[in-house]
Amino acid sequence: MGLVGSMGAVLAPSTPIGSRLVNAATAAPPLPQGRRVIVIGAGMAGLAAARKLLASGLSVTILEARDRIGGRVWTDVHDGIPLDMGAGWIHGPEAGNPISALTKEAGAKTFMTDDDSIIVIGANGKEVTEEQFGRGEKRVKKTLRRIATRMEEDDQTDLSLAKAIDRTDPGALRDPFVQYELTSNIEFDTGGWLEALSAKNYLGDEKYPGKDLILPDGYGAIPRLLASGLDIRLRQIVTHIEHNPTGVSVSIGATTLNADFAVVTLPLGVLAAKSVPINPPLSHAKQLAMSRLGVGQVNKIFLIFDHAFWPLKTQYFGFHSPIRGRFAYFMNYRTFSPFNCLVTFGFGLEGGIVERMSEAQLIAEITPHLKTLFGPQASAPKRAICTHWNEDPFARGAYCFASVGSTKKDHKIMAQPEGQRLFFAGEHTHEQYRATVHGAYLSGIREADRILASL
Repeated sequence: MGLVGSMGAVLAPSTPIGSRLVNAATAAPPLPQGRRVIVIGAGMAGLAAARKLLASGLSVTILEARDRIGGRVWTDVHDGIPLDMGAGWIHGPEAGNPISALTKEAGAKTFMTDDDSIIVIGANGKEVTEEQFGRGEKRVKKTLRRIATRMEEDDQTDLSLAKAIDRTDPGALRDPFVQYELTSNIEFDTGGWLEALSAKNYLGDEKYPGKDLILPDGYGAIPRLLASGLDIRLRQIVTHIEHNPTGVSVSIGATTLNADFAVVTLPLGVLAAKSVPINPPLSHAKQLAMSRLGVGQVNKIFLIFDHAFWPLKTQYFGFHSPIRGRFAYFMNYRTFSPFNCLVTFGFGLEGGIVERMSEAQLIAEITPHLKTLFGPQASAPKRAICTHWNEDPFARGAYCFASVGSTKKDHKIMAQPEGQRLFFAGEHTHEQYRATVHGAYLSGIREADRILASL
């Protein structure tokens, strides 16, 4: 499940990637002095790039528009509860995942979630049996296999996953057991919605092995570790970027900073909105790639209660929501913390809809679902805190996905430098691990390496 999301190793799995890269950077031979780099954005990609460049002897300044670091890795605290507003899991923590190495370096506590610890409740309030659940799962897998075979053998023109499912298994999208599988797995994992996801490439990324980990005290420990010793300037909203063969100029209102290189880690949604003008403009190839890739709308809603009324040892609760993508999945905080908190989600297009609801509206709509799930003892939450990633001007969405007509090559194009001085990183630029924290981190290392190679 992307940044709230999915995930093959890039380097030899025998050595933790994170520590290996840092050691390699520290051991690098001295470089000519006076090489200055501006990194735009203090998210995982920007922090990774800056850390390696600084360790290699370059002068690095990070400009961050927000009043905090981390980007879409953000642990906020409400009522004393650490809430991971963006990334929530380390996906595939084994075989060289760099975030696992950083977690150990930060001394952060981890908890392995059990995806099999789940109770699914139908819209009628009755528990879905294993046989019923398995039947829905089997139907989805069979349909998706048939779609994959047809797309590969016939080399058909791409179409949306919703349309491909409807053509392959008419009526499947009206089956509540199928709907639940599609929204809680595919729409959550990819960040997109069935009507926009590419039937050819919706699962074109790779994964590290292992069960997902949660950081009970918050994912924010990782960006805090990476930020140590870096020159990070907060509340610096970049308004213009200029580049030429000799350097880069970055404007923050009336102030202009000059450097030899810049690494742009603006999220795909921000780049696509053209809210930061770049001159010369981005290449035609990059603009086409941006138009083909999608930006997911997933949002979390944290429900905080005075007391718990649900099974405390069950990790997840599924629900056959009458509206696909809206409040169909609940995560239980009590399995890894003392806090009475459930997290539900808006997937697909519903992710955009739920963040336009007020807190009172969220509580009013979710409470009847809780009573269907847990019975009359269920109470209304005292807080319902939504993450609002689509309305955030510095994110403009959750994480990228493969929309109709896009290919893995589009991520490669997004990673290409513009000219000799302007470089690009971020989860949307990593073709193997798009939409993940480790993908963002590795993209920052990649661009630092590219700059170092040019010297």
